Amino acid sequence: MNMMIRPVIPDISNFSFDNWLSVANIFIIIAFTVLAAFCVSKFAANKWNGSKGKTALGFIGITIAFTLLLICFFGYTAITVRGIIFCLSLLLSSYSDIRTRECSDWLHVMIVIAAFIGCDFANLPMMIISAMFVGGIMLMTIIIANCDIGGADIKCAVACSFLLGLERGIIALVGGMLIAILLNAFKDKEKRRGGFPLIPYLTAGYLAVYLI
Repeated sequence: MNMMIRPVIPDISNFSFDNWLSVANIFIIIAFTVLAAFCVSKFAANKWNGSKGKTALGFIGITIAFTLLLICFFGYTAITVRGIIFCLSLLLSSYSDIRTRECSDWLHVMIVIAAFIGCDFANLPMMIISAMFVGGIMLMTIIIANCDIGGADIKCAVACSFLLGLERGIIALVGGMLIAILLNAFKDKEKRRGGFPLIPYLTAGYLAVYLI
């Protein structure tokens, strides 16, 4: 039986004006995303004494990949804009946590501000409850299990839960914690004794759940 294989590259002659406009929009968004990621990476490398080249490559690569996924899932909407800001804020927080084991409060404030982009203010009470609930869970975990979770980790989780909501906030938190536990379980005792930056693992969970 003969099978017709469709070409990966579409026939340009069949492209309408709307198709070309859509492609142009993607290139414009990607261009602005690259510029924003580059500026943010340069700021991060200067502030926390990192490698400018590697930092820029990491920030730009992750941000472009996430932006393309946002466009695929949500199109050219406020959710996409919010997601790009969310991504850059979490990358900055992760970088700060890796370099200094600290994270400035203004990074968490950026996430909270991003939550209001395209926000339905009728959901605001639930957003506040979500943040308080997740913060309470983390505090209880520290008290009961005597976990080495820092204040920056709690603030990051609270800010992200404010943006994502209760259900998605908890799923992302649990997912990020599991990633952290699994990847660090194979390290020797000497390396584990010094602890590890948690926000990068939480970032993976939060960015993945944002697309749900």
